Amino acid sequence: MNRNLKLAIFDMDGLMFDTERRYCDDARELFDRLGIAVDMQALYDVIGTSLPVDMRRFNRSDRPDDEVRSLMSQITADAIKDMCENGVPVKEGLYELLEALTAAGVRLAVATSTERNRAESLLRSAGVLSSFDFVATSADVACGKPAPDIFLHACALAGVVPGQAMIFEDSINGGRAAKAAGIPYIIVPDIKQPTEDVRKGACAVLPSLAEAIPLLMLR
Repeated sequence: MNRNLKLAIFDMDGLMFDTERRYCDDARELFDRLGIAVDMQALYDVIGTSLPVDMRRFNRSDRPDDEVRSLMSQITADAIKDMCENGVPVKEGLYELLEALTAAGVRLAVATSTERNRAESLLRSAGVLSSFDFVATSADVACGKPAPDIFLHACALAGVVPGQAMIFEDSINGGRAAKAAGIPYIIVPDIKQPTEDVRKGACAVLPSLAEAIPLLMLR
């Protein structure tokens, strides 16, 4: 392991938990059932950010944008409630990677675009909230991903410089934020594969979090 590594920063949705797919699948199912035409690509394009979906692209129906937006918010709230009650879908290797990093003396942080109460509910239900030193959200910074602010904020909170951190991300927007921050990053793709610019800037693109353990020589 790089002995200079002091802080590991984790995205949440799509990286630690298989939640992005759940939100998108639930949205597609509900809109199909209600006969509301939507362009799912517009939703995929904002994965990993705190940006609202572009209704000019997403809503292809005659329903008011506010109605569609309200339905989307309810879909997410209902999915989170269900997962917290019935089990959060944890990605392969998460527990093992957190354990290995902690054993190596690396501090852990979350940097997510998800609203704090929702994020902490999911982390707590998955049994990992106490593993992290702190949770940073897009509400803590001026600009969310793909801007670098949240990752630089996490480094400042931990008292480390960017070169002493490693970011774990799944999304294109998260990878671009990490690259802009000048912080080494590893991509574990979820719904979309990384673009060429994100792939080239990454330390590695891995099939699962478990693969990071031997890569970082944590075991």
